[in-house]
Amino acid sequence: MITLRPCQNKKEDALIAFSWRNDPKTIASSYIALPKSWDSFWLEYNAGYFENPPFDPVFVMEGNEPVGFIRFEPAVLQQYPDKKIIEVMINIAPYRRGEGIGTEALIVLQQEMKARNVFALMADIRKNNRASLSTFEHAGFSFFSERTEYIAKTKENCCILCYLCKL
Repeated sequence: MITLRPCQNKKEDALIAFSWRNDPKTIASSYIALPKSWDSFWLEYNAGYFENPPFDPVFVMEGNEPVGFIRFEPAVLQQYPDKKIIEVMINIAPYRRGEGIGTEALIVLQQEMKARNVFALMADIRKNNRASLSTFEHAGFSFFSERTEYIAKTKENCCILCYLCKL
């Protein structure tokens, strides 16, 4: 059974998420497809991931084992200007991918976010990230929009698909 456990703003929790973030498949599917150094990740985690309580990051748990990490950012969609929308970024432990954990975690997350009066969850996914697209679709997210975005750090034009799940 999958549950969600709040992350703590401490190095022990950040190290778990960092180790999964620099996995080659995670790097390839990330918005900015480059590895991160520990120093830059810790700064981002410590200074940025806990800015919007009650939407602090969570670990996806199977029993007592963290098997995934989800972080959140407030989002705005011009079609829903007065609604609370939360962007979801999920990373499943590399050794546990392909087991349906991401889909199950997103379904559990929907129930929790609905209880917090969130109108919708959204995700920006690289068009070539078939695993994430499938995970979000199986969890009830639908295609919402597409855009091409220039990623300066990697000097690439990237096709991003926005998926939405109204709660």
